[in-house]
Amino acid sequence: MKILKYQKGKGNEYKIYTDKNIYKLYDDIIIKYELLLKKEISDKELNIILKENNLLNAYYMGLKAINIKLRCEKELRSLLKKKDFKMAEIDYAINRLKKDGYLNDKVYIEAYIHDMLNLYTVGENKIRNDLINLGFAYKDIDIYLDNINKSIYLEKIEKYINKKLKANKKSKKEFINKTLNELINKGFNKEDINIYLESIDIPENNKEIEKIVKRLYTKYINKYDINTTKLKIKSYLYNKGYTNIDIDLYIEDI
Repeated sequence: MKILKYQKGKGNEYKIYTDKNIYKLYDDIIIKYELLLKKEISDKELNIILKENNLLNAYYMGLKAINIKLRCEKELRSLLKKKDFKMAEIDYAINRLKKDGYLNDKVYIEAYIHDMLNLYTVGENKIRNDLINLGFAYKDIDIYLDNINKSIYLEKIEKYINKKLKANKKSKKEFINKTLNELINKGFNKEDINIYLESIDIPENNKEIEKIVKRLYTKYINKYDINTTKLKIKSYLYNKGYTNIDIDLYIEDI
């Protein structure tokens, strides 16, 4: 196969024009195989060169992805697999990126924890689970999580609860149960959440109670007598966390 000419491409790629086809090769390959000094190349040598070039292609694709956004090994493997690279090519890219210092578990874990704590309302349990799902081990994660000051999580919890309180229309029981579940789902520890929830004071929202009573009264009064209707309304309010509500105060004007 005759080599006709070379043409500089994007970045560190070159186009190699032959009498049979056009190939894109990295300058690493061109230098290694001294292609600039050759006028011809055998099919066997070309196959070896193309295989090695594919390895480099996977490596540079991974490096480009890391330059755009910090990635872990699991994310890179998934990305390269979607680009149709073979397993051997992916393994080569991952191993070389690690060797060259671009793929570093310590750096990734520290950066991930820093971003989650500074940008989101999340607790240590969610951070840990997210990192485990990304392929990291408990012991490697907790080295860094154990050094986080607990006050950071407590401040986030307090801020979240105070924000929710400002817009709250629920009973104390409902508010506590709902907020507790929300914060647990965000990864905070139940014990830390209860430090604040147990001390909050939520006065009964008379307007909200009146709204509920009127709605339920209209729903039940045509089906039941007045006493049964009151019992059903009281039962509903009790399940919602309201206690000792005098129904008559809210239905006397209906």
